[in-house]
Amino acid sequence: MLDILIKDGIIVTQNEKREIKKANIGIENGIIKYIGNDILEAKKIINANNYIITPAFINSHIHFGEYYLRGYHGNINTEEYIELGEKFYKKFKEKNDSIRKSSIYNVVYESIMSGSLTLMGVRGWPYVSNMPVNAFLGYPLMNSEKKGQYIENFENRFFQLDNRNNTQYFIGLHSTKWVTEKTLIQLSNFLKANNNLKLTVHVCESKQEIEYVKNKYGVTPIELLHKYDLLNKNTLLIHCCYLNQQDVKLIKDNNSSVVACFNSNLKLGNKCCNIIELLQNNINVMIGTDGPATCDSLNILDTAKTTSLITRINEQTVFDMITVNPAKYLEINAGKIEKNYKADLLFFDKYSTGITYTNSIINNLIYLPDLKPIHIMKDGKMILDDEEFYRKAKKIKEQKLYYINYIEENGSPNLKIFC
Repeated sequence: MLDILIKDGIIVTQNEKREIKKANIGIENGIIKYIGNDILEAKKIINANNYIITPAFINSHIHFGEYYLRGYHGNINTEEYIELGEKFYKKFKEKNDSIRKSSIYNVVYESIMSGSLTLMGVRGWPYVSNMPVNAFLGYPLMNSEKKGQYIENFENRFFQLDNRNNTQYFIGLHSTKWVTEKTLIQLSNFLKANNNLKLTVHVCESKQEIEYVKNKYGVTPIELLHKYDLLNKNTLLIHCCYLNQQDVKLIKDNNSSVVACFNSNLKLGNKCCNIIELLQNNINVMIGTDGPATCDSLNILDTAKTTSLITRINEQTVFDMITVNPAKYLEINAGKIEKNYKADLLFFDKYSTGITYTNSIINNLIYLPDLKPIHIMKDGKMILDDEEFYRKAKKIKEQKLYYINYIEENGSPNLKIFC
């Protein structure tokens, strides 16, 4: 007997044929076990006649600790934004751990409420893992005051991270600009010895970064990664706003993937990634929001809309970038509604203002403003109806108000934030 039978929903399968069809979904132990038209015996039946059901979204690049930088003043660039983060850290150093904890919970909560149940970002432990998400958390390598302590003995400290059922860890190299050559060599050796680990890196995000790396090493950041054998199928390259043809060739030849963050790039005054060229080279491309301060919206559909409008890539290809493409890179059974895949599902009201035809559902999802799911299922459980989730959400909101008041009362105008 099934645990749950979801009956008569319109399903955006994201299967190989990209079928959208009316069908039933059978779930057992949090896994999809049946898709079809039969009415199978189940402990619980959910009538989904009024709903469009999609796979939960995958946000391939998010920053957990920057929630309270949201609303900063001024048109600052990437380097100035990094400096702002360092200033914030120094200003509130005494309460940094508790502020960061609140930030993480707010970022994850907002992400969940807009439909992202798989999140990939640096640090965040153990708090991200306490929420109903698939957590991919990066061990940070960055030579800054805020994160510099993680570099020493990272080869051993990485394996001391807590094992959680919903959590996998990777190496989060900030960028080739923010580490030494010694660290690049150490990282190269570490990943060769642990060749199943994923690596993410901000790369070619700004002109200043590229100029710095060229002046120091005589090559582009992509070429530098290649020099130290840091380009392979496990590598996820973040931003890639300023690539030359040789860079693209190296990415393609090494089977690396790219995550584009258009809203963040635009806000920080950078060019957007030429994902059309990447797709033409059969490079796996996905979409991320980036942080809550540089993107503002953590609804991945907002960034998907910007991506589609700027590139004029069709909406199905863009939708793949928040479902099947990142699932392929992460090697997880998510991003599809298919047998033996995770029952991570979103329920959208098909009578919602703006939603039109069945064959236009993907178009509606990408282009309609502020579209959010009515119900959210994680591992076969409706989480918005869960009392524990409700209590956590209430506490998250209360803590948010406390820290907003604290930062406003103790902030400094030279931080260029709203306080």
